[in-house]
Amino acid sequence: MSAGKTKITWMHIVSFSLATAISYVLGVVSSIIFPVLGAPGVSALYVAAAIYVPLGIWMGMWGALAGYISCFFLGIWPSGYTPIQSFIWAWADFLEALMPVLFFRLLKVNPDFTLKKPKYAKAMALLIVSGSLLLILGIGVQVAFGQYYGEPFTTFYVYSVYIGTLLAVIGIITSMFAGDPKTWVTYAISGVILASLVSGIWGAGTLTLWNLPPPLPAGLFYIVFTGWVIGDMIVLSTIGTALLVTLTPLIKRTGIYVKGWWS
Repeated sequence: MSAGKTKITWMHIVSFSLATAISYVLGVVSSIIFPVLGAPGVSALYVAAAIYVPLGIWMGMWGALAGYISCFFLGIWPSGYTPIQSFIWAWADFLEALMPVLFFRLLKVNPDFTLKKPKYAKAMALLIVSGSLLLILGIGVQVAFGQYYGEPFTTFYVYSVYIGTLLAVIGIITSMFAGDPKTWVTYAISGVILASLVSGIWGAGTLTLWNLPPPLPAGLFYIVFTGWVIGDMIVLSTIGTALLVTLTPLIKRTGIYVKGWWS
C-alpha cells in the first residue's frame, strides 16, 4: 500500500475539515457528560476516540491531524488549559490516530473488515452491532435518567457498557478467524490496544507530569491514565469497530479514502 503519485485534492481538505469539526463536538460532549473528575477534557467514555482510529485507517495522516486539532481546541474550551498546555496535550489524540496509520501503512495491510463466510459474517455483525447499540443505549439512559435519579439507571448503564464491550470483543476475535486475519490483528493491536495505551500515557502525562506547567497534580496521573485507557478501549471495541465494519467498503470507493500517508 504505497502512497503512489496520487495528489492531494479538495476532497481531502473538505473531509479533513468535517472530520475535525465532528471530532471536536464529540470531544466536548464526551468530556461534559462523562468527565473524569478533576481532569477537565478527559472523559471516562471518550466517544471521539471511536472515530479517531477509523479516520486514521481511512484518511491516513489527515485523520491524525484531525485528532490533534480537535483536541487542541478541546483543551482551550471547555477544558480551560492555556494554548501552550493544550498544544502539548493535544498530541495525545494525534498519537491515537497515528498508531493504526503507522501499522496499516508500514505493514502494507489493505483494510478489509469483511468476512468470507456468511454465517460468521452474520454472527460477527450481530455481536459488534449489538454491543455498540447496547453501549449507546446505556449512555442514553445514563444521560437522561442516571445522572438525575441514580439507581437503577446507573446500574443499567454500567452493565450495558461492560456487556456491550464483551460482545464486541467476542465479535473482533471471531473476525480474526473468519475474516482477513492481517486486518483484524493489525486493528486489534494498533487500533484498540496501542492507540489507547499510547494516547493515555501522553494524555495523562502531559496533564500531570510534563507540561508548561502541568495543569493537574502529579498524584492524579494513574486516575487520569486508567479512566482514559479503559474508556478508549471500550468505545474503540464497540463504536469504532462498528464504524469500520459498516463504512470501510463505502469509503474506500470515494475520494475520502487515502491509500498512502496524505493521498
